[in-house]
Amino acid sequence: MLKDEIEKLVRLQEIDSEIFACAEVIESFPSRKSQMEKSIENASQEIVFIKKEQKKIQVEKKERDLELESIEDEIKKLQKRLDDVKTNKEYTAILSEIENLKKKKGEIEDVILVLMEKEDEINKKLAEFSKKEEETKKEIGDRIAEETKKVEEIKKRLEEKKAEREQMVSQIRKDVYDIYEKIRAGKKDGVAICKLEGQSCTGCSMFVPVYIAEKVKAKKELVHCENCSRILY
Repeated sequence: MLKDEIEKLVRLQEIDSEIFACAEVIESFPSRKSQMEKSIENASQEIVFIKKEQKKIQVEKKERDLELESIEDEIKKLQKRLDDVKTNKEYTAILSEIENLKKKKGEIEDVILVLMEKEDEINKKLAEFSKKEEETKKEIGDRIAEETKKVEEIKKRLEEKKAEREQMVSQIRKDVYDIYEKIRAGKKDGVAICKLEGQSCTGCSMFVPVYIAEKVKAKKELVHCENCSRILY
């Protein structure tokens, strides 16, 4: 009886919908995994950027320290020369030079102080982001492991459903199955048969005329939605 064939098609559609859902999860996993790994890369890139800034500050501070050391040495040399000068003019000139160097020394010390503050800030930022990176790695790593396990389970379920499908197909009349399969192949969601609710096709939500609805209830032939061509039951 065609009624029995329709019932088999409904069960086949349930199996196909499960296969479709499983395949979607499996196929989309590499993309999801890539996106999750990108989060780790982004966190690592932040660390690289901060370390570059840290290095830049350290290099500049080292240069200023050497400059300060050089000025301090020069001041000491000039102060020693004061004991050997013979004239007031020379004495005054050396004092003036020392004052200029002390002024320059003060300016450099101010710069070094600012750099030390920046270095302290960047060190704190690095520690903060390093912790964040580790947390992100663990969180994403756990999520990837969890999803990988889930996908492996879905792959097993997919194989089970494929075997169940083969068994179900063998029980359906070939001409009926061929119609179902032709419709299913042309649908993005893989749905070839759907329920008639009231006078609406649940596949496309369009109105189904009374005479079509009556044919569906009679179950004497395969009845199609005039809008989406899906089999109605």
